[in-house]
Amino acid sequence: MPTAKPRIAVTLNQYTFDVIARMAELQSCSRGRVVADLLDSVAPALGRTVALLEAAAQAPQQVKDGLRSVVEDTHGELIGIAGDAMKQLDFMIDEFARMEANPHVVTRGSGSDETGGSQLLEKPSKPATTRAVAKKPSSKGRGAKDAGKNG
Repeated sequence: MPTAKPRIAVTLNQYTFDVIARMAELQSCSRGRVVADLLDSVAPALGRTVALLEAAAQAPQQVKDGLRSVVEDTHGELIGIAGDAMKQLDFMIDEFARMEANPHVVTRGSGSDETGGSQLLEKPSKPATTRAVAKKPSSKGRGAKDAGKNG
């Protein structure tokens, strides 16, 4: 079916392709629809990142140095949060396995002769808790739009 929407071609590794294909099958939709939905869900955050990068590119060196520090700190916090989220998902998989639902877990190498197919990995015995992130003082509450303004 012809469409006026822009298109792009993307080359994926086999693991990513397999995950997308399984998700599409489970949702009874196309692989393209799964990828488009995923990209649509991250577009707002990506837009904010683009705005921040544009503001940073026009900022004086002192502001760039400050932004670098903030980004590095935030990156470290996000890595921790992502790890906590993965622990939560692992806990849910364990619960399904305990109920003998045995979800098919896709890991790198799943289905290869070396791994013997999908196997549940050792998981934590209890759910991970969301860690509190200490609020750091902002630089006068300025967002990406105000990054280059003096005052």
